[in-house]
Amino acid sequence: MSRRKVIIDTDPGLGEPGSDIDDGLAIALAIRAPELEVLGLTIVNGNVTLSTGVHVARNLVDRLGVTDLPVLAGADAPLTRDMASVRALFDAVPGHGGPRDPGELRGPTVESDAADWMIEQAERYPGEITVLAIGPMTNLAVAIRRSPAFAANVREFVLMAGSATTYAQNITVVGDFNAYVDPEALDVVLRSGGRITMVGLDQTSRVLLTRDDADQMLASVDPFSKWVGECTHAWIDYLARAFPKRAEHEFGCFLHDPLVIAAHLDPGICQWDTAHVEVELISDLARGLVVADRGLSLTVPAPSNATVAVDTDVDAFRRLFLDRIALTSAPDPGI
Repeated sequence: MSRRKVIIDTDPGLGEPGSDIDDGLAIALAIRAPELEVLGLTIVNGNVTLSTGVHVARNLVDRLGVTDLPVLAGADAPLTRDMASVRALFDAVPGHGGPRDPGELRGPTVESDAADWMIEQAERYPGEITVLAIGPMTNLAVAIRRSPAFAANVREFVLMAGSATTYAQNITVVGDFNAYVDPEALDVVLRSGGRITMVGLDQTSRVLLTRDDADQMLASVDPFSKWVGECTHAWIDYLARAFPKRAEHEFGCFLHDPLVIAAHLDPGICQWDTAHVEVELISDLARGLVVADRGLSLTVPAPSNATVAVDTDVDAFRRLFLDRIALTSAPDPGI
């Protein structure tokens, strides 16, 4: 079977107190997918600081038994703004972990800058690599700015960003985290001319990992699954405190980034539409608002620049995800 080459651009926090677990679960889903050849993990500032994200990624690849998988450090801040306001939102929630002592953190396995490495890989395999971007888009924007050929060399950018059918209701009412943190970077990607597929919060907020799922993982014979079960209960506890008006967080957490991986593995999991997509850069009220014009209004949309998810087969996603993460037997060491 021919394996599809992918790079995962990510800001993983799985295992860090008060940090979202979905990036790490997406990485695990991709690594355990026999359909994919994961070339490396490029880390970006986002859910956690860049140095913490690198450390988390190193621990993840060890737990998943792929210790030789390249882990590279990329952008440590958005293109134009700092992260102070976002970090303040996180720090205000009880139970959120503070910054680690830098001496505790493991560094990247490859010293190249993440953007430069992505450019090199795309030049080495033109038209073959899909970049699965499940954090802020800063690394992608840097690569596009540095290399005019990068976007054309990449087979596809699959982005976890936006909300094609409704407001995001995430970091702000209209801004999902990845777009809000660095909308200027997302704008660079959207204007790059590359092939773009987007899975937004309107779809990812339909797929939940529940406490019952966590208990199933705790009963697994697979050490990684057991650990994920523990982390899932801790993350749901955190969300219940952070979002007391969201009833779903009493029993579950969203699987935002894993849906992106699953939709790449099986595009039939989502329904798709073409759209002209732009992101708001100026208004503080609407910062990070991703507008996907699918031609449903009286205005005539500009030419399509992306394919956006507009519906999801939740049951199909859950089957795929749980079959590969909540293992009832030890994983095949050949995967």
